Amino acid sequence: MLIYIAIAAGGLIILLAMLVLGDLFGGDHDLAHDVGHGETDHGGPSAFSVRIMASFLTAFGVGGVIARHFGLSHVAASGVGIVCGLVMSTVVYQFARVLYSQQASSELHMGGLVGVEGEVSVAIPSGGVGQVAVNTAGARSEHIARSSDASAIARGTAVVITGLGGDSVIVARASGNRQRS
Repeated sequence: MLIYIAIAAGGLIILLAMLVLGDLFGGDHDLAHDVGHGETDHGGPSAFSVRIMASFLTAFGVGGVIARHFGLSHVAASGVGIVCGLVMSTVVYQFARVLYSQQASSELHMGGLVGVEGEVSVAIPSGGVGQVAVNTAGARSEHIARSSDASAIARGTAVVITGLGGDSVIVARASGNRQRS
């Protein structure tokens, strides 16, 4: 019975540590992503997150303890523990999915900037980088910018984002070449 108690306690300690220290160390992680088994979708919670696995361990241990208390063999107690762990981790996973779906995202997708008009906020020197300000989705954002033809573009000039280049946007003067003060 002690092994089941240890497993339940270990899972509970992990869950409590995540509750207390989660924000300090980045919260929940997807273990498959952490060990390098490819890209994860990040379109919701992962079934292999530390939180889900710790809830499985806790429920497995508790189920095993209860089964052993009623005199079941270790094999039967392990079976009960697996069922309890699967049920609990499924409940936690579904709850996490509901919470994740309610989350609002203010993330700006860089690909959505192509074609958006903005204004040069820091002059772009010939062959160099400057900065442009754009308004998208009701929010103003600033981006490092390069001229599409490597020419200088003065502060206040209206530009259109024509592409992306690494950590910067590629811009060209907007039609009409108007300049604001």
